[in-house]
Amino acid sequence: MPATAIGSLEYKNDFFSIVIRESEHHPGSYIFSSGISLPKFNPIIWGRTGICSNAAFKGLQQLRADVSHFALQQGIVTKDADVPFESASDRGDGWYQESALLIEDASPEAAREILAFSARDLVQTILFACQHGVKVSAGLDPAAMQSFLESVSIPNYREAAPSPISKPTGETVDGRW
Repeated sequence: MPATAIGSLEYKNDFFSIVIRESEHHPGSYIFSSGISLPKFNPIIWGRTGICSNAAFKGLQQLRADVSHFALQQGIVTKDADVPFESASDRGDGWYQESALLIEDASPEAAREILAFSARDLVQTILFACQHGVKVSAGLDPAAMQSFLESVSIPNYREAAPSPISKPTGETVDGRW
């Protein structure tokens, strides 16, 4: 019995959004889109990674590679979707969206597995970089994942973060002594 198409699958909360929708131009294939709210992740990552490093931003970038690897293990090919970005601007300021992937010739069941894998992988990758011992439970729905992320957030994260690197006395603004 052939599987029926899914139309669109979504995993969305205030922290991130993952959407897998049927491709209009590639029957039997899906477009994978993902985005995060950098401000929502700040209370989790602030002051925990190196300078110019943002674990949430890097986690979203890594997700593309992880999804491709996960799909390949199931015999499914992914490639750049070559479609315009779907605007995340309706979600508010501070949202970053990674370019979309085309998941070729996947069953609806495989698309569902990729969605479940993606949500957990994204959060676990981010937490591994900044809260190494925290593990994400499998099977969390979007609301439960949001509650989990709120539970590992630090309410006064700016005050709790390490102080910025200060310049030694005598150094000028342009770095000369």
